[in-house]
Amino acid sequence: MTAAGETGRRGYHLSARTNPTAAEARAEALGKMLRTPYPRQQLALRQPLRGADDYVAALRHVYFQNPFFKLTDDEAEALVSQVQPEPLGGLIEARHRAMYAHAPKYVVFCMPKSGSSFLKSALQHALQLPSFSLTSFGNGQLSSHFGMNPREQELDELALIKAALSAPNGFVAQHHTRYTLYLALQIGAYRLKPVVTVRNILDALVSFDDMMLATRATEGQNAWIGDAPFALPLGYHALAPEARYRLLAPSLGVWLVQFHLSWMRCRRQAVVEPLVIRYEEDILDPPRLIARLSEALALDELQVFRLREFVARPDPARSRFNVGRAGRGREAVPDDVRDFLLGYARNFEGELPADEIAYLLG
Repeated sequence: MTAAGETGRRGYHLSARTNPTAAEARAEALGKMLRTPYPRQQLALRQPLRGADDYVAALRHVYFQNPFFKLTDDEAEALVSQVQPEPLGGLIEARHRAMYAHAPKYVVFCMPKSGSSFLKSALQHALQLPSFSLTSFGNGQLSSHFGMNPREQELDELALIKAALSAPNGFVAQHHTRYTLYLALQIGAYRLKPVVTVRNILDALVSFDDMMLATRATEGQNAWIGDAPFALPLGYHALAPEARYRLLAPSLGVWLVQFHLSWMRCRRQAVVEPLVIRYEEDILDPPRLIARLSEALALDELQVFRLREFVARPDPARSRFNVGRAGRGREAVPDDVRDFLLGYARNFEGELPADEIAYLLG
């Protein structure tokens, strides 16, 4: 255990006292276990608790409070036996097995309209893995039918458990999720492999507008049920292009800046290391995309062959490509919309370098 007065590697001050009583040491350890998301520190903090009659009860208390507390196999067995015949026993066992599943689990965290559906489908084909939703317990398409799209796409622990146990050989998922430390801890706890797709924001706005025009005109008064988390008027499709872009800028446009900023913060924080794929440089350049994925994911020869096969002849229904040309946004989006987004992005100049702002809004 870390010595008294020493600060742990992650910045947790483990003790400033000398010679605490056994009861005080146990209470301190319990409190820190509740606040510690890192398994190695959790194991160290267990030491004052081991051998006590209420050790399993203490573990149970921590386990159901700390979403990132990991049990050992022996602890999981003891905890399951204690809570049976309650249904909680099955939940503990399922969660424990999901956290230790070693199969590859790829999650594409993506800007809307950044080629992410194409990339997810390419990975599925290359790796021969199923697709899962990690934001709801159900099927992704049916969840959309039930009105899930306007929600922020945060990962759901129950969906993670279901996916990990239902796909023992691994899976691929795709979600529009900004980076947070909580997400990083989920990625670590469930051994997810993040791939992040980004795109020029002006081009993404034009592509998103294309998609909305294709769906809004035919869906009537309930059209908003299938929208993304950016509220749009029911008569969106009847507005002039400039008016549509001015509606999208303070909602989707600002969100896209925040998405990019969040994943840049992720790379600086270095808790997880995502593979970042740029639409213009990677998705639109098949040889480069194949080379990057092959190297980063350590694909074998057969997987590379299948990846080339899919990239050469992508399934249109799964890939959801539309025009795909870079530079459309600079031609179509009014200058005042671009200036608004540039002004917003420059609030973060200390974190968004000039070249990143130029990439996003050039």
